[in-house]
Amino acid sequence: MEFVIHRQKIQQALEHLKEDNVDLWIILTHEGQDPSLPLVTGVATVGKGAFLFTKEGDKYAICNNIDAQDIVQSNLFDKVITYSNSFEEKIKEQVKEISPSNIALNYSINDHLADGLTVGQYRSLTKALDNVFDGAYLSSETFLQHIRSVKTEPEINIIKKAIDLTLKIYESVFKELKVGLSEREVGQLFIEELKKHNVLNGIDRKVSMPIVMKENISHREPGQALIEPGDLLIIDFSIDLEGYTSDVARTVYFLKEEEKEAPAKVQKVFNCIHEAISQARKTLKPGVKGLEVDKAAREYLLEKGLPDITHSVGHQMGREVHDGGMLLAPPWERYGNAPYGVVEKGMVFTIEPTVFMEDGIHFIVEENVYVTEEGAEYLTERQDQLILIPFA
Repeated sequence: MEFVIHRQKIQQALEHLKEDNVDLWIILTHEGQDPSLPLVTGVATVGKGAFLFTKEGDKYAICNNIDAQDIVQSNLFDKVITYSNSFEEKIKEQVKEISPSNIALNYSINDHLADGLTVGQYRSLTKALDNVFDGAYLSSETFLQHIRSVKTEPEINIIKKAIDLTLKIYESVFKELKVGLSEREVGQLFIEELKKHNVLNGIDRKVSMPIVMKENISHREPGQALIEPGDLLIIDFSIDLEGYTSDVARTVYFLKEEEKEAPAKVQKVFNCIHEAISQARKTLKPGVKGLEVDKAAREYLLEKGLPDITHSVGHQMGREVHDGGMLLAPPWERYGNAPYGVVEKGMVFTIEPTVFMEDGIHFIVEENVYVTEEGAEYLTERQDQLILIPFA
């Protein structure tokens, strides 16, 4: 099964090259820095190297002798070309043989995951090809985003495993939560679970704390604020499993000594978020634009008199927590063209409408879904009830 997913990704790439009439796609690599490499090849180089794909279906790798073993053993390439002296001479010879009229490279203004080519690499390549290539250089952004966005069945299966383990960790931590813990102490509970299951945080690929917030709502590390009765606590947690991630957020309420249930206002906000997620999922299907899905959840919350969501309703996930080129987002300038992307079968999204109120009521509930031919299916076991932590 090794490299099965990478073979599928390379096949997706070859189909795009043919459809888009791109003669040659070159992924340049040095120290394995290009973010497309774990997705497309699963192998990289320490020294200067390149992976070349043609619209005719040819697959080449160029690397120094020391880097060749793993690349050869992957069996992903028709030919592995090695050098001991000059990488530039080898890529010049290969491009001359292919004789493309255009070359796609990994540069992008809007998407960091499609922007793996450095300025230095670009200048070195164009200098090396100066006498053998006089065609057009293109951005690979469009098809690279598509390769990343549309998951294969094995990819979805791994993501599902990551999500299931994430929920299992949540359940273990919920049993340990109590009034008096600090945000950081709650974060440490997740650290222990990561160690127990031998997995990493999906954000930074380290054994690190998730986002834990009872106040000062932002992307930040847990602080020293202590949990008190009547508090809401947001936890946003991800793990990395076999190179793929989950991204699940939960908000819990800490009951006061005399309470058996949350105050009506808190329960109402949870109910509204739950339905907003339902509205987004119902809208999410092949052919709709990301902004349409965002609108369904956003307008529902506004109709209920709740504040406008301050960010997108959802994003893609996969190899990275924030994955792919389109968002379930409003048509705001800061999101560029991402909200206008069209949903396709095989995409995996978070749905996370949020409510931040001036009176201290704040909620994030984040579910993970994948797109089928008919609509969207939950990958998370959906949270249908407000999570209550008993007073102790």
